[in-house]
Amino acid sequence: MGLFDDILHNDESLFINEQALDYDYVPKKIPHRENQQHYIADVIKPLFQKKSGRNLFIFGAPGIGKTVAIKHVLRELEEKTEEIITVYVNCWKKDTSYKILIDICGQLNYKWVHNKRTDELMKIVSEIINKKSVVVVLDEVDRVKDLDILYNFSEDFYKKCILMIANDHDWIVNLDSRIKSRLNSDVLEFKAYNYDETLDILKHRAGYAFVPDSVEREVLELVASKAFDNGDVRTGIFLLRESGNIAEMKASRKISVEHCEKAIEKMDSSFKIKKVEDFGDEERKILDLIKENSGLTIKELFGLYPGSVSYRTFHRKLEELDKNKMISLGEMREKSKIVNYNKKLSEF
Repeated sequence: MGLFDDILHNDESLFINEQALDYDYVPKKIPHRENQQHYIADVIKPLFQKKSGRNLFIFGAPGIGKTVAIKHVLRELEEKTEEIITVYVNCWKKDTSYKILIDICGQLNYKWVHNKRTDELMKIVSEIINKKSVVVVLDEVDRVKDLDILYNFSEDFYKKCILMIANDHDWIVNLDSRIKSRLNSDVLEFKAYNYDETLDILKHRAGYAFVPDSVEREVLELVASKAFDNGDVRTGIFLLRESGNIAEMKASRKISVEHCEKAIEKMDSSFKIKKVEDFGDEERKILDLIKENSGLTIKELFGLYPGSVSYRTFHRKLEELDKNKMISLGEMREKSKIVNYNKKLSEF
């Protein structure tokens, strides 16, 4: 081999499908979640006989395949029939009944939502959905502030299957008894992947993302070890992407352990930060405001903030959130910095 044979040319890439390393990418196959997917399919199947399905509460730690398994089932369902409507709502972003219904209206292609109240939207959504059957997925359901929406879904949707996802089993235990009795949901736990399962999942994902034989076995083992230690397979997906980017910057045809170690250094510096729960109530309120209004300036956000803090205090709290990588303070607009919300690993 010549001295420069292992260098990528300008028109070459290690990636054949970089989207395969997105957190919300749904692979053709979801290894080691087959049993859970069969269970989810079983609660949906009565809808094919024009009957109501069973409701299901799914719980387990972040990053162990709950959302991707659900989305895989929904994709197969959509390919199988047009008589069952599928609705997926991320309740981290849509945390009130009104926001959830606006989201669902968008998915149902109903656009005339302006100036409509929550109860009006509920009636409209029900009329559309009740022409068929529906599977409603409420991901991060423990983030919903007003849970009457669950009661409304149970009462107003005729042939339905409501799938609720959360990290903590205690959410369903502590749910209002009136709503709990209406849901009467089954419970399905997603347990953490072991090391071999983690390695296999990341091997599959690397196979979708990279040119064949471009990832060294030792890299996959190192990435899997880090992901297993963190209990979050998305850590491994992050490291695969970053390792690939670093290898490309070096014009390497192989992703080596050296590239992976640099990616780990980057991850450790990026994610050694406070969690949302570590902040006080004021900071969390500000963070929620930014999440809903990402892209506004500091002055614009301060004008929207319902709290009683001074502008100086508000600015200082933004700097603290920026320091901990919850937000990004960007370019100036009208003499005030633009504020952007940063998604964390746990939000995918």
